[in-house]
Amino acid sequence: MGLRDLLRPRHDGALRALAFGILDRLRDDAPELTLDVGDRLDGRTCLVTGANRGLGLAIATELARRGGHVILACRSGIPEVLDVVRRQSGSSGTVEAMHLDLGDLDSVERFVDELAEDGACVDVVVLNAGVVPKEARRTKDGFDESFQVNFLADALLVTRMLERGVIANTVFAAPGSEPLDRDDLPDERRVPRIVVVSSESHRSARPIPFGRLGVFHRWSMRQAVAEYGLSKRLIETWSAELARRLRPHGEVEVAVHTACPGAVNTDIAREAPAFVKPALDATMRAFFKPTEAGARPVLHLAASRALEGRTGLYVHVTRTKPRCPKADDPEIGRRLWDAAARLLEGAGHPLLSRSTER
Repeated sequence: MGLRDLLRPRHDGALRALAFGILDRLRDDAPELTLDVGDRLDGRTCLVTGANRGLGLAIATELARRGGHVILACRSGIPEVLDVVRRQSGSSGTVEAMHLDLGDLDSVERFVDELAEDGACVDVVVLNAGVVPKEARRTKDGFDESFQVNFLADALLVTRMLERGVIANTVFAAPGSEPLDRDDLPDERRVPRIVVVSSESHRSARPIPFGRLGVFHRWSMRQAVAEYGLSKRLIETWSAELARRLRPHGEVEVAVHTACPGAVNTDIAREAPAFVKPALDATMRAFFKPTEAGARPVLHLAASRALEGRTGLYVHVTRTKPRCPKADDPEIGRRLWDAAARLLEGAGHPLLSRSTER
């Protein structure tokens, strides 16, 4: 193994991932991403999953500060997070909260039903929620929790929002639905954005196991980071495919971007063993950036006017760069898209849209 191989970022073990997270933070000398004062979200509806803590809370607060009407999609802590976001954002925008549990696909369906029944039209969707379980856990739907929360439930959530017109588009409109008259929409609402919180760990993840995709298998703390990396490879690949499908004939109907915020001091490792927690917490406080700084690449993709009309971007901390080539491979993307649709149908949640092929 050469020096280049030794220095190549790897995230297939907790200590290795921590070390490269610190290295990533120390060697990032690019200017922080910033938004202009005119990059506001007045009149726009923004939805943030996992908004009750950490990075999601910071993202939601800043979206509200920039004038957005923010829907906090949370599994728990709704009264408390509402108060925090309203207070910290200065109430520039309005804030509401709704229950969403990505570990329960029925909860996803109820969530979209409620949005559709309320006539919601979401302009910015931030898929932030994620988990790093200490071991394999089976959801009520029969999938591994990491696989479902970090990937499959997001696929259902976004596709169903597109089908129901909660995210305005024509490509994914369900059969029998009225086509969207884009000329009736205000200019600032013509191109909604979906921003996925991803991770550089998608680069070193093992290849997608298509033969056993979605099959529950036992794993322990030693494999937790590797399983997380695989889930990020999945959502990164799926997001790249979604961007292609939402760009028919070269026209962007809905922009889809992904971002790795880098080493951020959140509680995503809250299930780490008790004997390492004190050292881990101290290391993250010392070397990892605060959530407000970690939110910047996501906010840039969500609100920057300079990105209007662009799609499929991957931002790592402060730089736009290509995602892993395999995650950007159209053939792999099509296979994953079809595999996810089959898994959802088998779980009783068939996709309704007519856009199943490109």
